[in-house]
Amino acid sequence: MYKIITIDDERSIRDGFKLALEDFNEIEVYEAENGLEGFNLVQELQPDLVFIDLKMPVMSGPEALRKIRELNPTLPVYVVTAFAKEFFDDLQALRGEGYKFEVAAKPLSLDQIQQIANFVLKHSEKKL
Repeated sequence: MYKIITIDDERSIRDGFKLALEDFNEIEVYEAENGLEGFNLVQELQPDLVFIDLKMPVMSGPEALRKIRELNPTLPVYVVTAFAKEFFDDLQALRGEGYKFEVAAKPLSLDQIQQIANFVLKHSEKKL
């Protein structure tokens, strides 16, 4: 069973990811509403894929991404944000520090979410 975590402070965004992925029998979707909660889930569940927003309360996406990368440098992470320009310097700094991640602009369609999940999971060690 694959585990995907969606970290976003907007319930509608988390619901969209859940809706997009709920038809896949081999995928369990977990949700976190802030970076700290998301990081704790990553520690606990050791997921196969993480979708993370940047602008969140408690712990921002860039802070959470650093902690996630320190914990697991190879975990596939997609930064999904409407604030890529606002966080450009943070994203560049993360890349400069050697952290790897992909960036996708909000809003993602259900089809785009499914395509990303399919691609990442098909190329994982578990094989979809």
